[in-house]
Amino acid sequence: MGFKDLAAFNVAMLGKQGWHLQTDSDSLLSKICKAQYYPNSSYLESKLGHNPSFVWRSKFSAKVVV
Repeated sequence: MGFKDLAAFNVAMLGKQGWHLQTDSDSLLSKICKAQYYPNSSYLESKLGHNPSFVWRSKFSAKVVV
């Protein structure tokens, strides 16, 4: 496909996943992430917390894109 900046593409895809966590609250992944990482707030108000998984750390770093 010829992506010039693979890091920017990766952040954009993580931002897309973050957008789905925000907007599609009925999905199974959204419910699991909310229960585990931000049970009392929204995705944008969430904190990184202690001992986060690699996937959550990656999605959390893309919050600035959303």
